Amino acid sequence: MKGFKRFIGIAGLALLSANAWADLPHSSILSRYGVTTDELPKPAESDDVKPVEEKSRFHIQPEQPFVTVRIGEDKTPEMTGNLSIDRMAQQERQRCQRLQEELVRRGERPFSCDDSLPGMALPR
Repeated sequence: MKGFKRFIGIAGLALLSANAWADLPHSSILSRYGVTTDELPKPAESDDVKPVEEKSRFHIQPEQPFVTVRIGEDKTPEMTGNLSIDRMAQQERQRCQRLQEELVRRGERPFSCDDSLPGMALPR
């Protein structure tokens, strides 16, 4: 029964499409109105205008690396010009270096004083 319904459906679609195809004109629309392609109007002459490049609203920059590994970089703190801040930064750097030396002497893993990855600084 299922196959018979499918056959009836396919036959019905074939008849409908044949009927629609018969209603379509077999010649071009121009020939039905008695016009040839030579009689068609020419397209209007236009000046070739170069497209203007628009400035982007978005500032695209190259992608920055997710992680920067620095091994053994011994950076001194940046000088600000303020004596008290520069002196404090120098003292903090010396204290950090003493702690690193102590950890290396004990055989423990040292940490970084220059904001690089922890444990990546090489002992002196």
